[in-house]
Amino acid sequence: MMENITMFIIGLIIFCAYVITLFTIIIKSNNAQQKDLDNDPELRGKS
Repeated sequence: MMENITMFIIGLIIFCAYVITLFTIIIKSNNAQQKDLDNDPELRGKS
């Protein structure tokens, strides 16, 4: 029984680290893309 709880906790920690890393990468990429779009001279006058 204790082995199952230990495996669950370790898996949960790995899963949480994966999800946090995934969202961090998505947010950073989104911000970088928005910065590129804001600085694009062809799109500057259209918005």
